[in-house]
Order: sequence, then C-alpha cells, then structure tokens
Amino acid sequence: EEAIIQYTNALSVDPTNHLILSNRSAANLKQGNKSKALQDARACIDAEPSFVKGHSRLAAALQSLGRYQPAKSAYTKVLELDATNQIAKKGIQDCTEQLRIQEQAELKLMQEELKRKTEEEGIKMKENEEKKIAEEEEKSEKKEDGGGDDEDDLLNDFFSEVETAATKPKSKPKEEETKDDTSSRNNVIRVQKKDLGTAQQQIDRLLAPRYEWRNLNPFLVLDLPHTSSEDDVSKRYKALSLLLHPDKCRSLDHAKEAYDEVQRAKKTLDDEHKGRHARQLVERGMKMGLKEWRANGENEQLEEVQSRATQKIFAEIEYKRREVERREQKQEQRERQQEENELKKEKDDRQFDKKWREDNRVEKRIGNWRDFQKKGSSKKQKL
Repeated sequence: EEAIIQYTNALSVDPTNHLILSNRSAANLKQGNKSKALQDARACIDAEPSFVKGHSRLAAALQSLGRYQPAKSAYTKVLELDATNQIAKKGIQDCTEQLRIQEQAELKLMQEELKRKTEEEGIKMKENEEKKIAEEEEKSEKKEDGGGDDEDDLLNDFFSEVETAATKPKSKPKEEETKDDTSSRNNVIRVQKKDLGTAQQQIDRLLAPRYEWRNLNPFLVLDLPHTSSEDDVSKRYKALSLLLHPDKCRSLDHAKEAYDEVQRAKKTLDDEHKGRHARQLVERGMKMGLKEWRANGENEQLEEVQSRATQKIFAEIEYKRREVERREQKQEQRERQQEENELKKEKDDRQFDKKWREDNRVEKRIGNWRDFQKKGSSKKQKL
C-alpha cells in the first residue's frame, strides 16, 4: 500500500513514466486491485509500446480478471518481443487450460439446456402424436370402400421424401491432388470461384439483414458444412477472397465489408480453440434443430430448422460474451472512479496540510495548548 502511494506521488510529477506505471500495476495487482492494475498496464504500453514488461503486466492483469483470451494474446505479444520469456510461455499454457475449462462448462450448460428442451419437445411430440391418432381414427370412421387411398398416398409421399433425401446427389468429389500439383489445386479454386456466382451475389449474401449475428457462424460465412476438412476450408477461403478482393471490386459497394467477413471467418477457423468450439456449436445446433423438427411434426425443411437453431446458439453465446464484457467495463469504470476519488481526496488533504503549515496554524495551536497547560498548573499550585 505504501509503495502504491509513493508511485502515485511520483506519477503526479511524471504521469507517462512507463517504469513507474509498470511498478504501480504490479503493486496494485498484489493488493488485489485488478482493474487498477489493468489500467496502469495499458497506460504503460501507451507510453512505451515496446516495453516487454508492460505487456507482461497487461497479460497478468487480464488473467487475474478471468479474461483469458485477451490475456493469451498479450502473452503472445510478450513472446514476439522476447522469445525466451518463460513467464509468457507459462501464461499461455495456463490461459489455454482455463479456456478449455470454460469451453467444457459452456458445453455442459448447453447439454443441460438441450436436455430440458428435449423433455419439453418430447411432451409436445407426444401430444402431437395423440392428436394425429385421434384425427386418423376420425377419418377412418368416415371412410367408405376404397377410402384407404388417402392413407396410402400419405405413406407413399413420406417414403418418397425419405428416398429423395437418401438419394440426394452429393456434391461432385474434388479431383485428387498431390502436394506438388499446384496447377490442379488452382484449378479446383477456379471451379469453386465459378460455382460461387458473381461478386455482387456474394456481397448480398454476406451482408444480408442482421449479418453481424448470422456471420457469427464461420461455416455459414464460407458456405460450407461444419464437417469440412481444413483443405476444403482453405480452398473455399481462397476462392471467396479472389472473388471479393477490394482491388478487383472497386466498382461494387460494400465489397470491403464482405471481404472482411470472409477474413474473420477464416481467422476463427485457423484458431485451434475457436475452430473446435465453432464446430461443436454447429453440431449442437444440428441436434437441437432435428429435435425441434420432429416435435413440430416435420412440417418445415429440416435444413431450415437446423440453420435457425444453430444461429440461435451462436447468437446466445455472443450475447453472453457481450454481457460479460459490458459488466467488466462497468466494473473498471467504477474502480477508476473510486481511484480518482481517492486521488482527489489525497490531493485535497495535501493541499489542506500545506496551507495549514504555511499559515503557521500548527504552531499557534501548539502554543495555545501549552498556554492552557501552564494556566492549569498555576491554578493547581495556588490550591
């Protein structure tokens, strides 16, 4: 606590001294003032961006606040500046482990939510089945001779749909390529680019209404199934990038925004943790969509129901992330306000003490007290 006071006094003379900011950040973190430590670390980096210890302080503060992804990024920056930094290496390992634990916790919550919805859908499905049975019994009572044709037609339609779905032509397999066959690989990318349509069509798709929520799913952005291999993702990314590159689409409005959406999706899938998490979320959405589709009597296209369920999952995760970020920002603001109030109080106390001494009021009070004591002692002697 004393060190923080001394550092604060020093910063009142030199507010941008990165060494003092770094030291006060460490002292605040040790005292449990996590948000203050984060604020000092950021100010330290602003004052001296190449100061390794400043980035290390930032990473430590973020990690203490439970913000493991940005903390991991900060530790990565430390390694860029100092490749042998052991603290940063250990920090990355710890943050990766915490992210894994968080991911498991999120999946557990999703499983519980899925179980709850499954139970609700099971009840609804049972009610629908009972309703169908009642309707069929009512129809059978009204049937005349040969009236069973309607039921046969329904069964035939059902089996026809199943057969159609089962025999739906699969996408034409890509030609086999070797690592050294560059021309063949480029050929595949050109074919994909042609199949994607025009640049304007892709811009309209990627920037459709509420795209900032729809595009949370990177596989939707790249227009690929979540089971796609890394090679498939790479080819589709290159095809879309070539089609939407701003230099080639200067005459088209919003081409840059669409291109950036593709870049973000690829960056997400390139990150091992984020890519795996995205695949798991899509898988959950597919299962939930299937349950919902069955519960509602299979009246809609299964793909549409699954797509909505998947988008909802991604949106809920993003909403929760934004809520956490908003709460953290409010907490930081409160702690900054508290710190500013404390600094103002300290400054006012110093000014008051200085004025007190300049006016010789201390000596006057001491003199008055001594005079009072002398008068008291003289009265006692007379008695």
